Amino acid sequence: MKKILLTFLFLNILSGGLSAQDKKFKQKDKQFNDWSISAFGGGNLLQNTDLVSWEKGYFMPGFDLQFQVNKQITHAFGLSLQFQYGKTRQKGHISDMYLTGYDGWAKGRTEYYGLTLLGDLNISNLWRRVDNQSEFNWSLHAYAGVGILGYDAQRDNVHGSGNSNYVTIDKEKFGDKSMFAQVGGGIRHKLSRRIDVELRAMYVMTGDEEFDASGMPFPGQWTAADREEGRDDNMIVTSLGIHYKFGKHKEALQWHAPTIAVAAAKTQPVFECLDEDNDGVCDQWDKCPGTPEGIRVDGSGCPLDSDGDGVPDSIDKCPTIPGPPTNSGCPEKLVQISGDEVAMMINTALEGIEFDYDSDRIREASYAKLNNAAEVLKANPTYRYHVEGHTDAAGGVEYNQKLSERRAASVIRYLANKGVDTSRLVAIGKGKSDLKWVECNPVGNCPPWKNLENRRVIFKEIK
Repeated sequence: MKKILLTFLFLNILSGGLSAQDKKFKQKDKQFNDWSISAFGGGNLLQNTDLVSWEKGYFMPGFDLQFQVNKQITHAFGLSLQFQYGKTRQKGHISDMYLTGYDGWAKGRTEYYGLTLLGDLNISNLWRRVDNQSEFNWSLHAYAGVGILGYDAQRDNVHGSGNSNYVTIDKEKFGDKSMFAQVGGGIRHKLSRRIDVELRAMYVMTGDEEFDASGMPFPGQWTAADREEGRDDNMIVTSLGIHYKFGKHKEALQWHAPTIAVAAAKTQPVFECLDEDNDGVCDQWDKCPGTPEGIRVDGSGCPLDSDGDGVPDSIDKCPTIPGPPTNSGCPEKLVQISGDEVAMMINTALEGIEFDYDSDRIREASYAKLNNAAEVLKANPTYRYHVEGHTDAAGGVEYNQKLSERRAASVIRYLANKGVDTSRLVAIGKGKSDLKWVECNPVGNCPPWKNLENRRVIFKEIK
């Protein structure tokens, strides 16, 4: 190792990269441009909000503009000060009987402006191989930043007249009390020494429940803000932009790969690596010489055995579960539990599963719970179950009966996609006949979380 370092130091001294004495880095020593400005334009879509930009039957994107001043700190990391301006368009069916007495469709629009300190990680340069000495013109970037946000959120309750009557629902001043964050990624292409172009997608987290013009929730009452209760309003922004790089040098720092200089230093290996069993571990460090070819080994040259059962992973049919060699590394016996116990495990896993209001669409937040239930069903394939769908007390008996049947069927379809044998499952709709919270009839008697729990699906064994 000492010989390698001395050789590398000598080559750099000859090339002028280092002096014989320590030298403080100064501005005149810079070899790469590191300042640029950028402009982006694109569209936005509100997501995870009460009024949304797209749903069944409509698609309403807005626009977004971004202007940046950029400073490249290293070849793989930079900072940007970004000003952002845009306007969203959104729509949704709301029930705001308490505050406005309105039940129907509403349109919204939000004009916003923000200032963000954005971190830029150049993934392509960070992961570049030492032996890759070719020039590159494409790079992947990851972004994360925080800033301050101001907006004017307006709403128009559509009564069918065709006339727009937008009213400001909430107006947030641009200041230090309106913090927001955004993350995302982009793919950038170097067109020339001065110009880069980039396609970027960002996920903006406003930290505000009223950004979509739904208004403020009112405890104990159902308002427009309760459709996505308890979730901050977020936005997806996609844009195409151009970067203009300043400076007198031929290359920008972000397009320079310092690993090229390391690879250019030609050195001789300190020792020769002998590997008789061809397992990728030099004989000097191989604790298990003579390993058969094709067997995966660890850093010491011994066969991998993740579960410690004495059967190498390469031939172990259950590499993460201990088992005897006589059964290819798998357990010989499985402990069987009763159908009621299985149903209890499934119902525990599904507790709190969420559906969209007045819909059989399962919310993405419940996917993990359904995945756990699928694993329990696949591990116990000998029982049959009724899959009961339930609704809250809102709406008529006949309508809720059909809605509960659709919700039960929706759960069965999801489980089928996860490999569950659905011939063992029978969908049943209970409507609002068996409420978990019986006092929630009518729904105005209860807070939204109790009505949400009434919209559920449970499993019962068929005996």
